[in-house]
Amino acid sequence: MTTPTLTSTNVRTGFGTVLSLSTAGSTGTFSAVAGIQNLAVPSKTISMIDVSYYGSTEKYDQIMPGAIFKHDEMSITGVMISCSSFFSYTSAYSMYDMITWLEDGTRIGWLIYVGTTNSTEGNCYYGNGYVTAFALKTPLNDVATFDATISITGKPVFATSTA
Repeated sequence: MTTPTLTSTNVRTGFGTVLSLSTAGSTGTFSAVAGIQNLAVPSKTISMIDVSYYGSTEKYDQIMPGAIFKHDEMSITGVMISCSSFFSYTSAYSMYDMITWLEDGTRIGWLIYVGTTNSTEGNCYYGNGYVTAFALKTPLNDVATFDATISITGKPVFATSTA
């Protein structure tokens, strides 16, 4: 068995990862979110059904895969950059938009390019969701940051490129 050689051309770091959002769902025009420090891409799981029964000769749970896939929430942490298009009143999307989306239950699209700022290379992951939490932190002697949570709805798509 041959072990693959890991190089800078076939291994991605998180550096350069871009999160973009759209108010028209995953088919809309996306605007990048600036200042992202940490992005937890939602993991995918399948529901399990307990099929244990009284007559089983084993003393262990018996399970089988269900029909429903589930996604964890996407958690986002970032630095509030005053000149960022994401936090400006004149931008396509601002922190006030995030609060409005949260309060109004607006379905949004999300798009993540992993480890690259070039939309024609690397891996992308996109889908639809709802903003379910937003917080702005303004410590006295430190950088202002934001936390947001997006809950995933429907089936996201993972692709090697959008080109």
